[in-house]
Amino acid sequence: MNTDLSLLELLVPDALKIFRQRYLILEQISLHAPIGRRTVARQLGLSERNIRTETDYLRDQGLIEIKNFGMFLTEKGESVVKDAAPIVDRLFNASQAEVWLAQALGIDRTIIVAGDADLQSRVYDLAGEELNSALNLLLPLADCIVTVMGGKTIAKVAKKLNRSLSENRSLIFVPGRGALGGRVNTESNAVVQEMARATGGSYESLFLPEHVSKDAYRSLVRDPEISGVLQDISQSDVVIHGIGLASEMARRRGYDSVALARLRENKAVTECFGCFFDEEGHVVERIRQVGLQFENLTNVPHILAIALGTRKAKAIKAYMRNAPHQTWLITDEAAANQILNGSSRLK
Repeated sequence: MNTDLSLLELLVPDALKIFRQRYLILEQISLHAPIGRRTVARQLGLSERNIRTETDYLRDQGLIEIKNFGMFLTEKGESVVKDAAPIVDRLFNASQAEVWLAQALGIDRTIIVAGDADLQSRVYDLAGEELNSALNLLLPLADCIVTVMGGKTIAKVAKKLNRSLSENRSLIFVPGRGALGGRVNTESNAVVQEMARATGGSYESLFLPEHVSKDAYRSLVRDPEISGVLQDISQSDVVIHGIGLASEMARRRGYDSVALARLRENKAVTECFGCFFDEEGHVVERIRQVGLQFENLTNVPHILAIALGTRKAKAIKAYMRNAPHQTWLITDEAAANQILNGSSRLK
């Protein structure tokens, strides 16, 4: 985030959240008037209760009118939207490189941090700080459900979240999948515990293997404890996930030499949400998993993908061919430049 934004967040953290939220509501009304509260809530990923509170405030300020057929801006409201637009651009908009990368990948936003995570461990700290800032901007000031996938990258950046996220919010962190096996501290259950500890939120657990048979899956999803977690996943405000390398993720899942050879033959380069993708973004193999399903991402208001280092560039490109448009990618200069220029150096 730029210096102005960082300073304002430090001095008046709630002001930025409220400013952005009210501007986005006014913008929706300006673009789609007459429009109802329910539609605005759906478009912005906010609760109807939240929208009702904010639109009542905006009406009291003389910025909008609320009629039976919908809401629309007053003359004063139109002037405020026009005057606020350049402020929003200066505070929240991306650098030119971030704009180019988002356009190249077909997603809403990218955030690029300095360095190459393959060579510099501090890059993970920078990415974690940007994740904290992005969540502060995107999460509504209300009860929030954050679904988190596991992985080494997500485990590292989770340590940089802080309690500013819980100001005027009640956060619940939910694991997006069961356990893969391997390092316990990188599994979803461990990562949500770390995020809850760092932010002062709460968490849920999903203690079962990720990969199960068809019959076992049907049985498990009927379990009240598991079905409760799955219900929360379906109501997520934000999903946070990494982008794995196909070979590494296959080994974590216990693939034998035959299965690994099959993936190589199918030219798989990345894995996300139990789906292995080739360079063109085609699903070449899929694992039945308990937790968040790839198809359900389209219903999530905000998605934050985190992938760092030059070696992740090809995987990022492959996955992003399928990523929902509301995805934000947090990456580093090395991966971004590899995607844009075919080189890890700036041109």
